[in-house]
Amino acid sequence: MAKSRVVKELVQYLAHNKKLFLLPLLVLLGLVGMVALVAQSQALAPFIYSLF
Repeated sequence: MAKSRVVKELVQYLAHNKKLFLLPLLVLLGLVGMVALVAQSQALAPFIYSLF
């Protein structure tokens, strides 16, 4: 619940301050972070290396 509240407040902040151009950057950073977390698993490492 708390994470969804933080995301909601972030989107409201970006909309209020007319900084919606930052939203794709934040989404991309989140995806890269998720890939980094998945890459730490030894079983999935060969599949992650093939992406790059």
